[in-house]
Amino acid sequence: MQRLLARLRRPDHLGELQTLLFVALGVCAVVAVVDVWAMAARDPISVVAGAGVAIPPDAVTGLRPGVRLDPGAGVHVVVDDPSAAQVGWHAARSLPWFVIVVFALVMLLLVVRTARRGDPFAAANVRRLRAVGWVVLLGSLAAFEIELFAGLQLSRAVVAEPLSTGADLPLLWCLSGAGFLALGEVIQRGRALQAELAEVI
Repeated sequence: MQRLLARLRRPDHLGELQTLLFVALGVCAVVAVVDVWAMAARDPISVVAGAGVAIPPDAVTGLRPGVRLDPGAGVHVVVDDPSAAQVGWHAARSLPWFVIVVFALVMLLLVVRTARRGDPFAAANVRRLRAVGWVVLLGSLAAFEIELFAGLQLSRAVVAEPLSTGADLPLLWCLSGAGFLALGEVIQRGRALQAELAEVI
């Protein structure tokens, strides 16, 4: 009981963060299993048919007066019985992002574990943060291109023209990658200061 009270008085924020990272990885594992099962069962998939696709005015009912379809928005269609190729392209749209997230979570978990063991300025942590930074920065750009290409292939499978798909430029991801690189540099400079102080003492 005394140990529990002592822990409550001195909360271990790194321990809480480590628990959250474990939970996040567990959620990723569940999502992966569910997605693989859905792909194996060839569940229906949603495809962006493209912007500017002509839709008859009477195709959508129930709109209030003064409301109309946005011609610049993407039209989503559902493929009830997707082919293996369509399932593959559908997976390619999200798989790179999933890999980036899992890699970042694993590296951050290793950083937190090392910090909890008393060495937050370990050289391994600098390498891990730099790895996360470059993977998030460059990986998000690559994932963006892959998502666009896979979306175009899916669009081609459901409509002849115009070919169009949707993907947001990963600016936030790039900023996050740059942030991890900056954090790695800060820790590296902290290591250098520690080494200088050790020589002085």
